[in-house]
Amino acid sequence: MSESSDTELSKLLPNNNARRYRAPRSASVVSFHNLHYSIQVKENKKKVEKIILNNVSGVFKSGLNAIMGPSGSGKTTLLDILASRKNPKGLDGTVLINGSLPHPNIDLMCGYVEQEDVVMGSLTVRENLSFCAALRLPGHYTKEQRLRRVNIVIAELDLHDCADTKVGMTGLFNRIRGVSGGERKRTCVGMELMIKPSILFLDEPTTGLDASTAKSVVQVLARLSQRGYTIIISIHQPRYDIFRLFNTYHLLSKGETVYHGPAGECLQYFNSIGFQCEKFDNPADYFLDVILNETSPSPLITRSYSKYTNRIDGINCRL
Repeated sequence: MSESSDTELSKLLPNNNARRYRAPRSASVVSFHNLHYSIQVKENKKKVEKIILNNVSGVFKSGLNAIMGPSGSGKTTLLDILASRKNPKGLDGTVLINGSLPHPNIDLMCGYVEQEDVVMGSLTVRENLSFCAALRLPGHYTKEQRLRRVNIVIAELDLHDCADTKVGMTGLFNRIRGVSGGERKRTCVGMELMIKPSILFLDEPTTGLDASTAKSVVQVLARLSQRGYTIIISIHQPRYDIFRLFNTYHLLSKGETVYHGPAGECLQYFNSIGFQCEKFDNPADYFLDVILNETSPSPLITRSYSKYTNRIDGINCRL
């Protein structure tokens, strides 16, 4: 976070202690066990089963977690299942939060940022956040408490320089010049942070952004994860300085797990099974090259989960 953001937070948070600020709720652990998801599709005028995810398991703890893989590998499907946004028809397996089945009101503890930005371009950043606060914060919040929450989110996401600028919109008959792409995406993140979620899901948050802006967005998310949030991102092919910000990687290929574990051990694992990344290659690019060049993920031995989880194949996965 920039120095100016720390100054803003120090004015808003108790004891003037912005750097020690943590997410209002305790960190959450999301674990998923033997997920199998399929849909019915028409093929030659007959309905056939198409498998989207096949026996996928893993665990995401507090920090910045990435689901990566080529197009069509099942990234968004896995993200949606973890966020309880998929129709359970065709879904087998278990998703646990802190070792328990998700509460029916999971939306109250989770935020979800869509790939397409959902903001009102004719309003300013502050007005968008205030509108979200009025809709999503509990009814017992006073006007002052909502305003305080908006100001905290603005400071958290380093949006104070553009807080009173219209977000902007492009259209055939209505064009409004507004904030940058990175500020727009951070505004979308802020609208989800308004409810103080312990888990934040983001679907391809860097899509449509240039390399520098994409890095700035992920850096903001990395800072949030250091305060206790569990952040889970689906991402296609990040550049190296974005890749190294992640704590945990889950690599998918054709709906199957190729690797699940610490991001720092990903290269070592691929080397151990005979795939060595060249010194100056981007690891994220290399992993996709390996996955796409294999006829199936079966030659890539799935990473053992036992080192990073507690009974990942069982029901109790409270870490």
